[in-house]
Amino acid sequence: MMSDECIARQMRSIFFPAHQRNAFHRLNVEYLASLQGLQPSALSDLLETGIRGNLQRVGESDAVMPSLRHQVEWMAALIAQQGAWLQQDKERQRKQLLSNSQGNFILYRAGMSVDFAGKKLSEALLVPAHDAPQRVALAVQMLKDGLQVNPLNYRAHFELGWAYLFMLNQLPEATFHLEAAAQQAQAASDPLFARFARRHLADAWYGRQEFSKAADIALSILPEAAPDDLEVRYELSRYLSAAGDIPLAAQHLAQVVGRSAIHYVQAQAEPDFVGQGEIQTVLEDLRSIRVQRIQHYVHANWKQDALATLPLPDQIDSGELFNQVVDQHERVMTHLPYATLSQREKQIGDRILDASRQRIIREVRLRSRHYEQVAEKERQRWSWVNQTGGVLVHLSTILLLASLMFYLLRFALDLLGVGNLLNADTLVGNILGSMLLLGITGVTLLQFVPWGMKKLLLKQLELDNTVSVLKSSS
Repeated sequence: MMSDECIARQMRSIFFPAHQRNAFHRLNVEYLASLQGLQPSALSDLLETGIRGNLQRVGESDAVMPSLRHQVEWMAALIAQQGAWLQQDKERQRKQLLSNSQGNFILYRAGMSVDFAGKKLSEALLVPAHDAPQRVALAVQMLKDGLQVNPLNYRAHFELGWAYLFMLNQLPEATFHLEAAAQQAQAASDPLFARFARRHLADAWYGRQEFSKAADIALSILPEAAPDDLEVRYELSRYLSAAGDIPLAAQHLAQVVGRSAIHYVQAQAEPDFVGQGEIQTVLEDLRSIRVQRIQHYVHANWKQDALATLPLPDQIDSGELFNQVVDQHERVMTHLPYATLSQREKQIGDRILDASRQRIIREVRLRSRHYEQVAEKERQRWSWVNQTGGVLVHLSTILLLASLMFYLLRFALDLLGVGNLLNADTLVGNILGSMLLLGITGVTLLQFVPWGMKKLLLKQLELDNTVSVLKSSS
């Protein structure tokens, strides 16, 4: 794995070449992966470093990078696969050249010289900075020598053009050799490599500010590109924008960034798109489209949710509560990074649905607590009635006990023959009548319930039962 020092020094001109307005693009890493035999983990670090550099250069925050990690790893795997294919194709061509030499030592030596030049290019990226130019110069000379012997070696043309383009910034020479590589690869029935060389050729014309030529080459590549090759379409939108064909650039860019969050972030920092109102509108509209897709997902799933059709007590409108939650989340989504919206579309929708359910349950619980508090206030307000009833019942009990004591005492005196001493039946009868009146009044007051209390208690009970049902259904 390459060190940060290498990235910062001799590799900086490759990651941020001058002809690309010092902006990072993936194209310059594809052949580098083959040249260095980089693994996906190392490529992920390089891609992330480049994208962070672009964002920081235009003053954008790189806080979105953690959410892009999955897509960066996916892109690194594609580049690693491309690098492996290039290595296999290089080995195939080497064997073919060896076979075609048919004992011709000069041809064989030229082929070996080209292979050795590739190793020198690779070493130039890893040695100390003061040794790198010497190795690059040696590699260039060896590639030239190899082409003098065998000018049909399109891999040699490509490596020489790549060195001129990314390492030496000699764009006319890069254009010449990359065009030769594309033409000869096509003639040699190697269309994949021909397309790969033409992509670099378009980049070389872009560096020479021949934007229309770059766009024409990219347009010719597009029908041959795989449907998931978004980088080709992204490069095309850059060239079209630089050439001034903004509507067509915006059209192709929309197809790319609508499917790839990492390209959306890259487009925000793309120098070719800065100041282009139509393209900026496309980027803003795509965010709106993502929000609308989440809204559609939420509303479609809410219609099928049990809480949407469950009748709620106390005239609680579940639909209104649901819309309140959706509106709150929509305001938040307008500030979320596009990468988060695109990669976590379903998770955000599910979270809004869950928040809606919780909001309804909370509202029912709050209504129940409200009625409980109102009932408690009413009970405290009329508690004196129940307290008076308790006092009356207490007095009635005392009078009853006094009457019983009187009759027991008279019964005892009757046994002794002096019962006429307690002959007060009228008085006791009055006491018993008072006791009965006080008892009935006290019991009645004890059972007193303030007006409307029963209705409040019934509502509270209904709401509490609804909370249990809602929890079980969610």
